[in-house]
Amino acid sequence: MIHSQPDRRVRRTRARLQQAMLELLQEKDVRSITVQELTQRADVNRGTFYAHYKDVFDLLDQMEEELFQRLSSLLSAYSPQDLQKGLTPLLTDVFRFVRDDPVLRLAFLDEGTQDSFFRRLDQLIYQKCQEDWKGLFLPLDQQLWGCCLDFLVSGAVGLARGWMGRGFQEEPEQMAQLANRLILNGLSIS
Repeated sequence: MIHSQPDRRVRRTRARLQQAMLELLQEKDVRSITVQELTQRADVNRGTFYAHYKDVFDLLDQMEEELFQRLSSLLSAYSPQDLQKGLTPLLTDVFRFVRDDPVLRLAFLDEGTQDSFFRRLDQLIYQKCQEDWKGLFLPLDQQLWGCCLDFLVSGAVGLARGWMGRGFQEEPEQMAQLANRLILNGLSIS
């Protein structure tokens, strides 16, 4: 029988290596992290590490890829019909994701990877809006669509970054309600 998911031991080993990477990234720059200290922290041998990853950067790339898969799945869970009922449920899930996902929090805080990470995040949101949500909350006029989408994506990501920078003082539900009002009404909220 062929399994598409790695077995429990493989998942556990990868999780330990990823957790060790997250811990080390809070202490130092990725270029300073060695496979030896990573495997010592994760309590696995170097051969096991190399069975899963080429190097430290490959581990980080795979962690980011898994993050984008999780985020894409979250965004895809809402159909245009769901969103016509309101954005707040989706936005609440997104803000919870931002607060709770350690890889995402790290990406927001790591200045060295922010540019490429945020370009990719912008592309994911643009793609969702263009493929699934076009015409729901933004004008159908192609020229205005692009301008509004630029504003929406930058504003949403900026709102999440600021929230994180303030230490998540507000609840995800509060942030979702604010984002919903800003998206639907602009800055003319009372």
